[in-house]
Amino acid sequence: MKRYLLLAAILIAAVSLGRAESDKAPMIEVKGSATINIVPDLITIEIGMEEYYRQQAAEDSVIVRMPEIERGVRQVLREAGIPDSLTVVSDLGNYRNRNVSQTFLLAKRLSATVSDFDQIDRISDRLDRNGIVSFNIIKTDNTDMARFNRMGLKAALDAARQKAEFIADNEGLKLIMPYEVTETTNDGAAYSGVSNVAYDSGAGMENMRRIVRRYSVTVRYLSKLK
Repeated sequence: MKRYLLLAAILIAAVSLGRAESDKAPMIEVKGSATINIVPDLITIEIGMEEYYRQQAAEDSVIVRMPEIERGVRQVLREAGIPDSLTVVSDLGNYRNRNVSQTFLLAKRLSATVSDFDQIDRISDRLDRNGIVSFNIIKTDNTDMARFNRMGLKAALDAARQKAEFIADNEGLKLIMPYEVTETTNDGAAYSGVSNVAYDSGAGMENMRRIVRRYSVTVRYLSKLK
């Protein structure tokens, strides 16, 4: 009976020793990051309109009403390839005009999504400036954003591995495998301002507005002596 107990104690000690040796394996922790500049193909613009006074003969003036202004704006959008079905009213009303005039002038904002900046140029060039009080880009996106996200994360992981391999080689070690991987893309404190990798998805379009996405990971690698 004592022999079995002693044998069991030896086995437990051997297992514990094996774990202890594993815990002593050299660990290398690195951060990898990447930046991707993406040309948007979904660009939401917003056009602000407001009724205004048009000067008539004999120094009289009349209010140019919203339906007339909106018809002109929608016509320009249609000519740029944006049908009425894709143009929506994003706001209606006027909260600032009452402070400067007893006459209430109606204000309205229309939003529409275009596919490139050439459309925006055509729209802005053809709009009648009378009655237009704002013209803004309020959102940019890309229809293939999921692929770009995968590309950015892979680039961050590759950057982390390259950094770990450099450190291991410098210290006379060899990487075994990743022990722990933590994505820190949305953690502002964990992401450094300078990325290890930068991609540019729109060659020859340096002056075009881009969507800048940054990705980062923290990876711990097991290593061993060479």
